[in-house]
Amino acid sequence: MARSMVEVAAVPRDELQDFVGLWLASKIDAGVPLEVATRFANDGRLELALGRPDVYAHVARIDGRPVGYVVTTENPFGLQPEPEIAIELLFVDPASRRHGVARALLSAVTSLAERTGSEVVVCNVPSQSREAHRFFARLGFSSVLVRRVVGTTQLRRRLAPQGSVVNGTVDQLIRRRRSRRSIAARAAS
Repeated sequence: MARSMVEVAAVPRDELQDFVGLWLASKIDAGVPLEVATRFANDGRLELALGRPDVYAHVARIDGRPVGYVVTTENPFGLQPEPEIAIELLFVDPASRRHGVARALLSAVTSLAERTGSEVVVCNVPSQSREAHRFFARLGFSSVLVRRVVGTTQLRRRLAPQGSVVNGTVDQLIRRRRSRRSIAARAAS
């Protein structure tokens, strides 16, 4: 059986429905609850992000059915001496993987990079995705840095002096809690 041809096209700003459908599928695939992803898609932030002049979105189709997308930005931080295209999001529907969809999307990214004069294409790959790391390594992408992420609450807690809490030390806080528990237990008896 012959493999169906993958077609990739830029997403027109006024025709986002196929893209939004795939974007929702990617969020659900990543474990985001449908209602949260839908709320984000419906509140206009997605359209606003895609409306920026330095953001490009492409959708891949097999037999007219949308099966994947890529979103790129042009020189996202402006800190590199040479222009670059950054792959911000790349998704292929699980049922359509291993059919050349990601390669077709990256071919569109390469063409975009050439048109914009970008000498480098960069991407962030999830650290737990061994398959994605292998895919990008086979295409010549190399590791340049490790991007680490932390929640702001956790960082604030870690930056606080060792053992400190807003009104005293951790030990004092624990003693107060134990004292309150023992008072409550005596009152209940």
